[in-house]
Amino acid sequence: MKTERTADIFVIDDGAIDNVISKLLINKFDAELSVITLENPKGALDELFYISRNSPSKLPDYIFLDIRMPEMDAWEFLREFERMGIYKLKNIHIIILSSSLDHEDFRKSKLNPLVEDHVIKPLDLQKIRNILGNNRYKIQNYLN
Repeated sequence: MKTERTADIFVIDDGAIDNVISKLLINKFDAELSVITLENPKGALDELFYISRNSPSKLPDYIFLDIRMPEMDAWEFLREFERMGIYKLKNIHIIILSSSLDHEDFRKSKLNPLVEDHVIKPLDLQKIRNILGNNRYKIQNYLN
């Protein structure tokens, strides 16, 4: 039987070091936030689908999504996420993460209605403040 892992934030990045850094920075910003890091986007979709079917209120508030991953890139992930209809159950803020300065990636991010922001890696505390600080009240509402 699959168990449900819930968190305020999912970080989906195939880079283990990037995941550790992201989680540490998010928790430095707010130690109360629960962060799950996932290195496999297909596995992340499985988890999100499971949560969406069993307790959609426990879907994450944020997804930090790397663009380039071996099995599935961010654009494929977003197409599948949309196909599953998960976005209809809760307003999840999706933040694209990339170390690339490819203009096409920025264009795709801007045109995709599911994507809220596109942030250049590496993350730092100021970038986390800019992302999470803008929605601080919203996060607190979900934590209560």
